[in-house]
Amino acid sequence: MMGFLDELVGSLGNGQGQGNQPGQLQAIWHWVQEQGGIEVLLHKFQQGGLGEVLGSWIGTGNNQPVGSNEIQSAFGQGELQSLADKLGTDVNGASGTLAALLPLLIDKMSPHGQMDEKSLHANQLDLGSMVDQLFKK
Repeated sequence: MMGFLDELVGSLGNGQGQGNQPGQLQAIWHWVQEQGGIEVLLHKFQQGGLGEVLGSWIGTGNNQPVGSNEIQSAFGQGELQSLADKLGTDVNGASGTLAALLPLLIDKMSPHGQMDEKSLHANQLDLGSMVDQLFKK
């Protein structure tokens, strides 16, 4: 049985042989934790006027795309620089990576089209341990 991030990396890897997605996902996950967890992230999206886009990721329909400019509007320069440092890139690279991977991450965390408080906390714990297990091998 594949773990959450194995599955996510697998879905990202279809037709794309390039990139260091497991490392990028791990960096993004640690960055999300530093920002205060997924709840804080979701709140920033809603504050940044991206609630509808976020809703499409959580829902069961198609994910609406988000651009790196929108990511930069939702998060501060300092927050994105922190992620850029983890990814070994600049703020534009970090926001582009986040724009590409975050919809998939949120989508996988809400398989039934909703993300309630209980599943948020459960997913955080599961995801944290899955990240650790996946990358300690």
